[in-house]
Amino acid sequence: MAKSEQRILQETLIAATALPRTLLYRNNTGQAWQGQRISRAPGATVIVERGMVILRDARPIDFGCLGSGDIMGVHDGLPIAGEGKTLSGQQRTGQVNFQRRWEAAGGRYIVFRSAEQFLAGLRGE
Repeated sequence: MAKSEQRILQETLIAATALPRTLLYRNNTGQAWQGQRISRAPGATVIVERGMVILRDARPIDFGCLGSGDIMGVHDGLPIAGEGKTLSGQQRTGQVNFQRRWEAAGGRYIVFRSAEQFLAGLRGE
């Protein structure tokens, strides 16, 4: 069975952070919602189900740099960005653009589908 992207990232971080002169972290990007949390009794104006949260003045908050790698950090003094993909996964346009800018600035960008492939990228293979 093919591994999920989450599993690939977990295995990669475990393997790569064990290397000397390496500091890597999981870089999350996306969007969340913020606002003043309010409570309403179930059945009031909105039917509130267990686990739901109602926000007053709700607004989205974007976090992370668009297209940045799933894994970011430094290995042996070199800035590293890594984008984990499943066997069939492809980079999105924002990820390709980030890769171009990262490499132009002198960093190493690794697209990987396994921990072994990421480690090979760290070695420059």
